[in-house]
Amino acid sequence: MRHSSALILAMLLLSVASSLLNWPMWPAAVLSWLATLRLGRQLPRTSRRQTLLLGGAGAAFWAVALLRDTPNSLVTALVINQTLLMMFAGISFLSLATPTDKAVSSQRQQGSLLGTLFGVHFFGAVINMSALFLFGDRMQRDGQLNKQQMIVLGRAFPAAAAWSPFFVAMGVALTYAPGLDFLALLPWGLTAAALLLGLVALDAYRVGGDFIGYPLEANALILPCTLALSVVVIHRWWPSLSIPLIISIVSPLFAILLMPRSDRLGRLRHQCNDGLPRLAPQFALFLAAGVLSSGLAAMLASWPDGPDLPFTEFGEWHAWLLLGLIVALAFVGIHPLVGVTTLAPLLAPLSPDPTLLGMLFLMGWALGTGSSPLSGSNLALSVRYDVQAKDVMRWNLPYAVCGWLLCGLVFAAHDWLA
Repeated sequence: MRHSSALILAMLLLSVASSLLNWPMWPAAVLSWLATLRLGRQLPRTSRRQTLLLGGAGAAFWAVALLRDTPNSLVTALVINQTLLMMFAGISFLSLATPTDKAVSSQRQQGSLLGTLFGVHFFGAVINMSALFLFGDRMQRDGQLNKQQMIVLGRAFPAAAAWSPFFVAMGVALTYAPGLDFLALLPWGLTAAALLLGLVALDAYRVGGDFIGYPLEANALILPCTLALSVVVIHRWWPSLSIPLIISIVSPLFAILLMPRSDRLGRLRHQCNDGLPRLAPQFALFLAAGVLSSGLAAMLASWPDGPDLPFTEFGEWHAWLLLGLIVALAFVGIHPLVGVTTLAPLLAPLSPDPTLLGMLFLMGWALGTGSSPLSGSNLALSVRYDVQAKDVMRWNLPYAVCGWLLCGLVFAAHDWLA
């Protein structure tokens, strides 16, 4: 096992133990930083540049805050996103349970658009990026995906961020929207995802032609359904356990139990040697974003009256407009995480409704990463299956606008029912 893998595995175990036993989280956070620094040379140039930019801005905020005698502790910069990194490491084991070729239809199927759309959405809701390649590798022709296939895969998968507890977006929402109740948020997230999936299907059908897809068989959905149900049941039975903690515990256990027996040892070896080190870009981004967010919060805490915002309360209209801002920034390469970690300390003095704030963060993640040609998932599809980023931008810009309008309906419904 690589040293970096050992550090990440130790971090996961220590984080879970610290959460269960109410120990300080900073020792686990130190392991996260050490693992990320050790893997720093492997970071892609874009990821390294973004990390340095966010971390540098956060360090500047902290310098100003400390000079102004902020009441916030500097340790916050070290540990603020540690539960998210714990969740990241736990979820990474779910790739062990990726179904074999036998679990997927063995022949190309004409007209299987809806099967592929819902398959990549629900399976991707659990195993995340692995689902894209599981589907894409079986749908491509001569190493390429056409417009219709790209629309379905590139948008249906990120839409799960609106509701899935196994997307790190949910952990971010629970971290940066204090008091957020996952079960109260779930119906709104599912509604937003359903509207976005309907828009994806409509766009794909408008392209026309025979759709070549590889929908998963019904038994392949046992994993995502079982995991999602287990999280809800455990959270209801033991509400003191946070959602990220539950996921960090059940994900590795279910993955090991449900992975194919024929290649169990090989998959475990691959996870330790390659899977865990591949978390480096995500770890670097979240650690840097934590420095930025905690630094901004510390600076605001040292500011007696705080900044003058253009509004004095946070309602559905404000959430909808800020959603548009997050999506627009995603189109120029600014990850929704940056928008979330920047907005959270700015909105905190307004005491926003946690459910509304969580809806904003999750919809921004789902729509921003699904529409932006510069998101990790769309970039991965573009590079792997020879799709031009400029084409993805042209195809997805109307989707971003229409999706923003549809999410406005969800905000309006929440306002009406509230």
